Amino acid sequence: MNLLLDLGNSRLKWACADNHQIQLGRTLSHGEITPETLRDLWHDLRPEKIGISCVGKAELLSVITNVMNDLWQNISITVATTQTHAFCVINGYLYPKKLGIDRWLALIAVRQKTNLPVCVVDCGTAITVDVLNEQGVHQGGLICAGLTLMKTALAFNTADLPLAKSQHNVGLAIETEAAIYNGTLFAACGLIERVMQQQPVNTVLFLTGGDAPIISKQLARPLTLESDLVLQGLAIALR
Repeated sequence: MNLLLDLGNSRLKWACADNHQIQLGRTLSHGEITPETLRDLWHDLRPEKIGISCVGKAELLSVITNVMNDLWQNISITVATTQTHAFCVINGYLYPKKLGIDRWLALIAVRQKTNLPVCVVDCGTAITVDVLNEQGVHQGGLICAGLTLMKTALAFNTADLPLAKSQHNVGLAIETEAAIYNGTLFAACGLIERVMQQQPVNTVLFLTGGDAPIISKQLARPLTLESDLVLQGLAIALR
């Protein structure tokens, strides 16, 4: 069994991978990442190898690896790095190492699922969009603020707009929080629709990340919803 960790900008997702099967564990916010919590979650595990995807804070990664070394002496810990090419994917960035490891691993994961062109959208703290052509060549991508980050920016950079936290009916709104909820949701959907309009008609759309279920319901096109693309790619890279 291998232990897989995806340390993102807001959360830690982890899973156990065995015989090409991934079993997700409990998701932790950054504030919940403490040595005590991690030991409680992992003390019964006996991993052979550990793989980590990290775009979060270095201090949190240090907390995590210290706990691992305490629990499992001499364990092999691999912190994944972005490659120029691997697993039938060719990195399209001008400086390949600058492509986020989470984006790279998600591309590796979807490339194992189809040889058609793909568009991968990670709907997390930031919304990232990446496109692969049929040959597995990365065509580039886009980054914008995610739903919560957009709402937070409005609340902290205006005098009268509140921080909208609740969900509302979708459509034109007649009160401010609902207007913010729908405005940020439609902005995310518009970004995705605009990118897809520019791709070949056989492009397969994949959505992942915490807000993917919310956004996916508002897209008027076929798509595949995957909760753990980064972990899937990490499992492949670790093998």
